[in-house]
Amino acid sequence: MAGSNPAPAAPPGPRRIVVGFDGSDPSQRAVRLALAWAHASGASVWIVHARETPRTVAEPITEEEQGKGSAAVTEALDDLSRYAASIDVRVTVEVREGVPAEVLLRAVPEIAADLIVVGTRGLRGPARVLLGSVSSRVVGHATVPVVVVP
Repeated sequence: MAGSNPAPAAPPGPRRIVVGFDGSDPSQRAVRLALAWAHASGASVWIVHARETPRTVAEPITEEEQGKGSAAVTEALDDLSRYAASIDVRVTVEVREGVPAEVLLRAVPEIAADLIVVGTRGLRGPARVLLGSVSSRVVGHATVPVVVVP
């Protein structure tokens, strides 16, 4: 048709994806989604795990208990890295200290990421207000698109 405008081109896919990982099932699903997206688009993925030092502890945690939690996260990150390699996705794993939402948001400009993927623990109502939510803080302060995976 003469004079008709062509349909707008689809935006390019992400080139660099930052995905938050805390060891939970939703964060594992977030990483797998980011890896699948990267596999399809040729993007690179940065899996970022934030270790937050607890401000208060109701019960003392032994060094052994701390080590078990850390070992489980390390093992899961290793498994995800192997999976990424098996599907030819470039992945970088970073463990950083700090508040998870802040760590993820700081990583975006450092990496020049154009997409953030995070899981959600599904907190609703008063629990979400009282405890806060990494995903809602990231969505509220991000400068790039955010995908939240349940």
